[in-house]
Amino acid sequence: MNYYFNLLITIIILVIGTGMAFFIDQFSKQLEKFLPSRYLSFTIIAILFTLMTGATVMTSSFGGWSIMDTAFISSLCFFALGWLTNISKRAGINQASTAAKFITNNQFKYEYESASSSNKSPYFIASLLFLVLSWGISFWMAYS
Repeated sequence: MNYYFNLLITIIILVIGTGMAFFIDQFSKQLEKFLPSRYLSFTIIAILFTLMTGATVMTSSFGGWSIMDTAFISSLCFFALGWLTNISKRAGINQASTAAKFITNNQFKYEYESASSSNKSPYFIASLLFLVLSWGISFWMAYS
């Protein structure tokens, strides 16, 4: 019974942490109007990375698992969410621009952004950074 309770707490922590991360990611778009985007994106990525690290440490301590095992698995979860949201963001941009071009008989030329644009969300970048660092540390510790 204790194992299932720890698993439930782990899922709750990850859901709350992910919800907060998505809120910060969306809130950053509003702050871009007031702050330079270069400093803002670095700050948001650092906050999201810290949030992911904190959620992993809390999950590890409540679940009774080692921190490296927890980071190894949770980094995959965070990266998968970041990757899916990045794909859905691009699909939404393409869908909206295609509809606008259809409605305006191909006169819509501005504000069009293709799927190959390099504009990544801060959540995707932070999750990729967390994945690379946690897996790198895990493999380094395994072979040392």
